[in-house]
Amino acid sequence: MRTALSEHDFGMVFAAIRECTGLSQTQLAALLGLSQARVSEVEAGARRLTGVKPVARISTVFAVPAQLLGFHADSAEPAAGNLACEEVDWVHRRDFVTLATAAALGSRLHPELERLADVLPDRLDPVARPRIGAADIDAIEAISDGFRRWDLAHGGGLCRSAALSQLHQVAALDDAVCTPYVRGRLQIATAELASMAAWLAYDIEDHNAARRLWTYALRTAQRAEGNPRSTDLMVVILLDMAHQALHLRRPKDALAFCRLAAATSTGRRYPVSPITAGYIHTVTAWCWATLGEPEPTRRALVDSEAGYADASDGTTPAWAWVVTDAEIAAQQGHSLYLLSLKRREFGEAAAAKLTVAAEGHPAEHERSRAVVLPTLAAAHFRAGDLEAAVQIGQAAVTAVTALSSQRCYARLRDLDTIAARHRFVPEVRDLRADIAASLAG
Repeated sequence: MRTALSEHDFGMVFAAIRECTGLSQTQLAALLGLSQARVSEVEAGARRLTGVKPVARISTVFAVPAQLLGFHADSAEPAAGNLACEEVDWVHRRDFVTLATAAALGSRLHPELERLADVLPDRLDPVARPRIGAADIDAIEAISDGFRRWDLAHGGGLCRSAALSQLHQVAALDDAVCTPYVRGRLQIATAELASMAAWLAYDIEDHNAARRLWTYALRTAQRAEGNPRSTDLMVVILLDMAHQALHLRRPKDALAFCRLAAATSTGRRYPVSPITAGYIHTVTAWCWATLGEPEPTRRALVDSEAGYADASDGTTPAWAWVVTDAEIAAQQGHSLYLLSLKRREFGEAAAAKLTVAAEGHPAEHERSRAVVLPTLAAAHFRAGDLEAAVQIGQAAVTAVTALSSQRCYARLRDLDTIAARHRFVPEVRDLRADIAASLAG
């Protein structure tokens, strides 16, 4: 290996890594941010690997000392050999997609994966229990379900700390005495609770905490590969990561997460449920819409509808009660709205779908309705219906200010940006003043 590295014979390096780890060419390519074809060509000697970035990524992902790859110890290239940073900005780190890929693949090659529990936010001293049974897992699942219902009704702000506290207590049970069956359920329940805590952090715009929690959840769900719920949960976590990447205006990262979710959905022992398959295509549609690509967006929406249509009582997992007809309409309307930001002609169709969503969300899903309303108002602006835009915009201000969801306030800021184009209309000026007051509060 040292000889191959010194000669930059990456065909030999790739082959040796795959032999030792059991990774496929596709999995190795995903870890390194390359195509499978490129990995194949390098292994076959048909092409050489050139450029600092892919070489530096080999150093980071596989813990190869930077000096063996030709970097000086004080190299200015941050990715080369920079493997053990305790305090890292999880929002701006360049290798977050790679880290998530390694977690999804179950790779032990990324140095941070084995210490994820140590970097969870707001770590507490846990209360350990020596032995657990099925009733304990039932309780953990009920806790996660309770947090999910609270978030749908009120937003994540008021229960995020409580969820983290519960997660630290549950994570401490990793070494508890239990049967193999209970162990698998514990890992899934822990991953679900961590994923819920991540979503609550995301909802209050604590993106660093959300990324750490989702990565921990992904790693924990991957360890439970013998549980039928594992694949479904991993895919949903990856799609939540894509959701956040879109919120952070990083559509290409989001698309990478969607592709990883699609690969994960077909590459494990248990398949995903039809409803999860539909969600993969939904989030993919958001990505293409953000990039202003109508035809790939349309195809993804058609595939999404087909996935949801295949769902039945026998194939729908228990957690999927949140995927209502109103939620599906909101997902479709959001895709059309994102398209309308670059292609105004999609504004009317977006408003129609989002209206169905806003009217269909029940009272106990008020946060879901509040997220939709600012986008619905903005869609009316894009469609040229200023009267409806102002009326719904005022309803959005009222709904958002009643909740503890920073993500809803972010939607209000987006609405204000769209409304500013009509700032000379008196009613629009009044709406913008109300939005400014709510944001200041």
